[in-house]
Amino acid sequence: MTSRRAEKGAGRLLSVLLACLVPLALMAEPPRAGLMWNRTGLPAAFPLQVRTSAGADYYLILSDAETGEAALGAYIDGGKFFKVLVPPGRYVLRFASGKRWQGEERLFGPGAQTRRFELPYPLEFAIRGAGIKGGHVVTLSREPPGGGLQAAVKAQYICQIASLEAPELLPGRAQPLRQFHLGGDARSRGILHLQWRLQLGGPQAGTPLEQWQRSLFLLGNPLLPPRASGLDGRGGQRPPARFRSYSVRSLFCG
Repeated sequence: MTSRRAEKGAGRLLSVLLACLVPLALMAEPPRAGLMWNRTGLPAAFPLQVRTSAGADYYLILSDAETGEAALGAYIDGGKFFKVLVPPGRYVLRFASGKRWQGEERLFGPGAQTRRFELPYPLEFAIRGAGIKGGHVVTLSREPPGGGLQAAVKAQYICQIASLEAPELLPGRAQPLRQFHLGGDARSRGILHLQWRLQLGGPQAGTPLEQWQRSLFLLGNPLLPPRASGLDGRGGQRPPARFRSYSVRSLFCG
């Protein structure tokens, strides 16, 4: 009798240990935050930033708004900075959140262990105006205890600006040309440039505001530094120069 009771006790203990080990076996190592896969075959060039709070991680899937096919997957560490580039198109954003990642099939676990959230409308990632890549910033926040997730969306842009490199003087010309600089401050010119890129309406012609904006770019503006004559003192000829190439920079402009 004693041996049978001991065997039953050992069997129960083994069952308890197996029950504890099964959930551990199902848990998977969380992937690195960022892009997991891109199934569109298109280059990822448009910005998507997601802001989250700490306490849970997130699994994000972008699905084509027309076909419903999964286009891109990404993993987000809750509370940390996250930004990814996505291919062009219109996508539905679906989020799953939880604390213990168990793989793409089980996500963060069954039932209440995985919370799901979908944006109510698709987001479009496309070119906006001349050389501007339009994307979005999505901010996820949790409602009061027991509630779900809510999202706020705003636009984000990447502008591409082309500029010529410094001129290369031909041999025998010692004095470089002084470069021409625009007047006004950089912020004012940047705002005007962004308005033009986004094709926003400008002020009415002839108004004081329109005349002030034109003064930032017209010759004769008192804010402009004097222009160099370009004479080298040896016959009054301007040194010939040529631009070797140009560069294109991308920067966030909105």
